[in-house]
Amino acid sequence: MNKKILIIDDDQNFRQLMSVFLSESGFEVDSADSGREGVKKALSMRPDLVLLDYNLGDMNGHDAAFWIKNMAATRAIPIIVLSAAASDPSLSQGLLTAKACKSVLSKTLALESMLLEIIRVLELKSG
Repeated sequence: MNKKILIIDDDQNFRQLMSVFLSESGFEVDSADSGREGVKKALSMRPDLVLLDYNLGDMNGHDAAFWIKNMAATRAIPIIVLSAAASDPSLSQGLLTAKACKSVLSKTLALESMLLEIIRVLELKSG
């Protein structure tokens, strides 16, 4: 059974790039272009993992993660936050200590490195 990944990102080019890359890597992928749409899709799709942009048009990633983590149907879904500001230690530590996410990655990271972290987080969920 393929693992399902939901990408929540308001950058259409990045969303498309990640969707194609993850699909070619064997994942079932869906996406949303806003936090509100992403929270709704997480509830209906019940993905195995959410890739969540931090700077969304309608809310920030912290707020979207809060909603996903506080609904009974979605609270067990691991979240990886993607941000151009991932190198900011206060952002990363704040998100990781809030238990809302399992990892914070820079959007400039090589796709293969992102894939390795996605696999690691999915293995933690299964194990």
